[in-house]
Amino acid sequence: MINENAKLWFPLRIRHSSIEKLTEIKDLLESEETIDEVYVPTMFMKTSETSMDFAPMFRNVLFVRTSMVKLRGIKAQREKFERIRYMMHQDYDNDYNKHLEVVHISDKRMEDVKKIISNANEQVVFLTNMNYAFKPGHNVQITQGPFAGVVGVLKSFKKHLCVVVPIEDVGAVAVTYVPRKHLVYLPDGKSY
Repeated sequence: MINENAKLWFPLRIRHSSIEKLTEIKDLLESEETIDEVYVPTMFMKTSETSMDFAPMFRNVLFVRTSMVKLRGIKAQREKFERIRYMMHQDYDNDYNKHLEVVHISDKRMEDVKKIISNANEQVVFLTNMNYAFKPGHNVQITQGPFAGVVGVLKSFKKHLCVVVPIEDVGAVAVTYVPRKHLVYLPDGKSY
């Protein structure tokens, strides 16, 4: 269950969005006093047959840091934010009853995603295979290099070790070719 007043990261889907509309909505959200931060992950990508430019990593998705209460207030401004949609997933309460809950991301997970994207190089891969990205594995932390401090799930990628940072119901980014000596295993069962 979400603590309604806790500040968390929420991925929001922007309905019928182009890069221009996504930028416009990002600017509108940044002008709201109740939003702490708005983040659109971008990477240098092929945008057409002949050009490359920075483009959003996740189609029609941006991330906002605020509380659930304040986010509801923003969504209530229908004329201004009618394109914004919550992303939902199934969750269970203490009595194991299934219900839908708004997807939210911890500060640590978002910090790791931002660190990976800001240091993007040939080691960084955007994963589209969600079955692979969300497959269970050992939790590890990278201890050295530009990705030091990043926590993710240890996987094998093209016969090399990689650290995958999944973003629930959105996608995943991975740091490939991580030497084993730069990894520390973390306790399983804990959320990071």
